[in-house]
Amino acid sequence: MLNESPNLRYLSVAYCDAFTDQVFLAMIRNKKVNKLEALDISNTVNLNSEEVFDFLKIYGNQLKGFMYTGNVKITEQFWISSIKHMKNIRIAVMGTPLGWFKKIATRIHVDQIIESFAVNCSNLERLEIQWDPETIRFNENSRKFIDHIRLKCSRLKSLVLSDGEYYEMVKSNFERAERFKIVRTTTAYHTSMVNLLKYYPQLLFN
Repeated sequence: MLNESPNLRYLSVAYCDAFTDQVFLAMIRNKKVNKLEALDISNTVNLNSEEVFDFLKIYGNQLKGFMYTGNVKITEQFWISSIKHMKNIRIAVMGTPLGWFKKIATRIHVDQIIESFAVNCSNLERLEIQWDPETIRFNENSRKFIDHIRLKCSRLKSLVLSDGEYYEMVKSNFERAERFKIVRTTTAYHTSMVNLLKYYPQLLFN
């Protein structure tokens, strides 16, 4: 069905076991992603991250929304390499919650991810990082990277983090700059890309 869909702009296949490398490559080969603006491939366990990265290198700059969560093998290196290919991104969701349950052994250095967004993604409006406090690694120098994303991503409306020490650091940084209600927790807020749908305004109620 996907390979018969012309002018595909929004694709959400989260938790879809049938969305495999073969399906994704067939879509790319048949030029079904040439106009794609929003992609959610969260928890697609049969999709290889190498194929995703190759896609982003070619089509990343046309994306306005990208959600890729639930893959325990994805580290900050994947995101640092990918973000520079997503210069027009407005909404991004990443990470894997409940790392203790999924036995994530690797600690994620969040500073370089934050810096990559600050340097490459001036249009960023919503960012959600789902890794829990036990998985994220940071230190006192993290404050300067938080400063960078706050100053360079001036359109940022929502920054969602797992509740913990890093969340408190980011929240206090934004509030000292009088940018309130931007930093939120994953327990209270969930980032969506539905506002990128063409007819989204018609879904709103007065």
